Formats: sequence, structure tokens, C-alpha cells
Amino acid sequence: MSEADARIDGQVRVSFGPGKMQAFVEVTAPVGEGAACTREQLMKALAEAGVIYNISEQAVGEALQEINRNNKILVARGTDAVAGEDGRLIVKFPLPKERIGPKVDEKGNANYYDLGMIHNVKTGELLVERVPPTEGIPGTDVTGNAIIPKKGKDYRLPRGKNTVADEEELRLYAICDGHVNIIDGKVVVDSALTIARDIDFSTGNVDFIGDVIILGNVTNGFKVKAAGNIQVNGFIEGAEVTAGGDIIVKGGITTGIKGYVKAEKNVYARFVENSRVEAGGDAIISEAIMQSYVKAGGIVKVNERRATIVGGVIQASYLVEAKVLGSQLATQTTVEVGINPYYREEYQQLIRQGNEKRKQLDALNHNLQVYQRSGISTENLPDSKRLALIKMLDEFKTLRQELVAMDERINYLEGEFERGHAARVRALEIAYPGVRISIGHAIYTVNDPIKYSEFILEEGDVRLTSLR
Repeated sequence: MSEADARIDGQVRVSFGPGKMQAFVEVTAPVGEGAACTREQLMKALAEAGVIYNISEQAVGEALQEINRNNKILVARGTDAVAGEDGRLIVKFPLPKERIGPKVDEKGNANYYDLGMIHNVKTGELLVERVPPTEGIPGTDVTGNAIIPKKGKDYRLPRGKNTVADEEELRLYAICDGHVNIIDGKVVVDSALTIARDIDFSTGNVDFIGDVIILGNVTNGFKVKAAGNIQVNGFIEGAEVTAGGDIIVKGGITTGIKGYVKAEKNVYARFVENSRVEAGGDAIISEAIMQSYVKAGGIVKVNERRATIVGGVIQASYLVEAKVLGSQLATQTTVEVGINPYYREEYQQLIRQGNEKRKQLDALNHNLQVYQRSGISTENLPDSKRLALIKMLDEFKTLRQELVAMDERINYLEGEFERGHAARVRALEIAYPGVRISIGHAIYTVNDPIKYSEFILEEGDVRLTSLR
């Protein structure tokens, strides 16, 4: 049979791209008197091949054009799956790399005393927030089958010591006050801070919300502040050290003029020399207090080896005790007991403030009396003067209330001062001339060496009794 006598209709061949994300058709030309392929035939071929998704009508039309016969034409394209977004962790505190280094002010001056080594957090403070990954968006191939998207990577909350997560595992919180840090990829909160070196330019100042343990010294010019206790295994030298609890110094304290040591509770040290030390509770010193100002809300006791207090001012509520008070050189040494030194300070301040407020009250009272004697009604006063009068009356009322409260406090403190009869000063071995002892408001001056003595308050005077 000749080609002219042959009769072959046009055919449709369907093929796929990788993963059936593409569908191609190839329309062959008819032979002889054969019929050209129709749209219906092409669509039937696609359906038989399973192609049902995202078929392009325009591409189907192009595939049927005579110019495109025997060419592969893309007629359907699947939709790619969209991978999910990775989860992430949002750290709510400054990371070490962000905070460590000298603080620089607006003028460009670097403060090498503030290195940002510590970041304090409070109980319940949010530390890390977890953003979960997304599932992604499914895709579809040209046969209509779903393509499962890749889920985003998830991250677990980096839970370390003294932290807790919520039920949804979305937030991490601190369960105590302390210093937050990242150790081995975990967020930890330390309620106690241990510094295995001196406090110097390598650490900067320390301001911590819990207890601080310093294995070295606190060096000149630096500051250590803690809401809890402070333990210093070395010495405090010309520094400012403040604690909400106890301060324990295994070495000695030499703060000089610029430094000080202040504890809300007790102070313990081997010696105190040329220093300012304040304790809300007791000051217990092992060897000596020399040329220092020591103030304690409880007792001051020097109780080992030399156990000497020489020079300076020692103030305590109940007891000052040492083996030796003063020195053979008649060093001026002042010892005051029977009045809480903090109360004494407050009392003096209240007296000063009370006198100032009474002067103000007298002046206001005088002005108000002048107005009353004038007989002018408030309705006849200009607005500005009426407002000034109202303000004057308010100030008068406020000052009077403040003075009543201050007088009540003064009376309370004076009552506390009267209880000083139980206070005493003890020189377990000797008290030298130059020692001045105050118990309450009574004063005793040591003019000759006195051995094994206790000084007490009796009938308003300081009396000397023997410890043997």
C-alpha cells in the first residue's frame, strides 16, 4: 500500500517529568487520509494517563497546532510543597557576647569597673521563648496526589538548673533569683555566684541578686554588692562591699577612707584595720580592730589571740568585748553601747528634721493668722490668692501630720535608749588610758590601766566591776 493510500489518524503520547510534577503531550501528525487529533482525544489521553491537576487549556491548544506536531508540549505542572519554617528560640536575656565588656557612655568613655559579667534575673522571669516550627504547605503532582511538605526543624527549650517550662513547652522561666548563664547549651540560673579569682579589672564590679563567694581578694576601688551573703576567702582592700545578709572575710578588712563594708546581718573577719564596717547584727572579729569605725546593731566582739580594740570608734547596742581595749600609748579609743547606733543616727536626724519642720509650721501658722485677722472672705479673694490659701492650708495639715508621726518615732527611740541598762563593755585582760566608754548617755574615761573589767550602767552612771 502506498503512503498516499495509507490512513493513520493523529495520535497522542503522554509522558511525565520527575516526580510527576510535569505532564507532556506529543501529538503526531496524521498520515494520508488519517484524521488529525482532536481536543477530546487529547483530554481523554491525559485522563487515561491520570493527569487531572492544573492542566493548561492554553498549552492544550498549542499542542494541537500543526506547527507543534511531534513536539513535546508541557500541558500540566504540579504545585511544589512548601517546606515548613524552622522553629526558633528567642533568648530574653542578653547573651555574654552582647553584655561582656567595658560599658561605654555617650562620650565614648569606657568604664572598666563595669564589665557586665553578671546578669541577674528574678524568680518567675521569662528566660527563653520557643517558637514552634510550621508544618509547611502540601503540594500536588499532576495526577492529583498530595506531596507531603518537609516539616520545619524543632528546637527544645534549653532547660537547665533552676529553670522550669510551662505546660505547652513554649516558655522557660527562672525558679529562683540568681545569675543566668548558658552552660553546655543549657540555660541555668545560679542562686549563688562563685568567682574563682580576685575582684579586679578582669571581673569588674559585682552586683548579684543572691550569695557571692569570692575565692580571692576584693581589690582597691572595686565594688561588690549582693542581696544575700558575701564570703571573701582573701582580703577586702580599699573596696566597697555591701550584703543583704552576712559578710564573711577569711582574711582581713582594710577599706581605707574611700571603702566600706556593710552587712544587713553580721560581719565576720580576722581583723579590721583603718576601715569603716557596719553590721545590722553582730561584728565578730578574730584578732583585732585597729583605728576603725565599727557600728553594729547587736554586739562587737574580738575573741581570739590578741583580741585587741585600739583606736577609732566602736558602737554597738548591747556589748563590746575584747581582751585589750586601747594601748599603752593611750591611743584615743571610743566605745559606745546601750543605744543602737542606727537608732542614734535616726534619732539625731529626726530631731534635726523636726526642728526644721516646726519652723516651717510656725511660718505657715503666722501667715494663716494674718489672713484670719484680715476678715476677708474666701469668696472675695482673687482666684490666684484663693488657690495660694488652699495650698497653704494643705501644707499646714501635711506638716502637722508629719510632725505627729516624727514625735511618735522619737518617743519610741527614747524608750529604746532607756533600755540601755543591760548593755556592757568588757575588757577581759586590760583597758588602757585613752579609752572612753559611753553607755546610754553616761560616759566613763579610763585614766589608769584597769585589768579584768566590765563596765555597766547603774543608776545613770557607768560603773566598773571586776571579772575576777
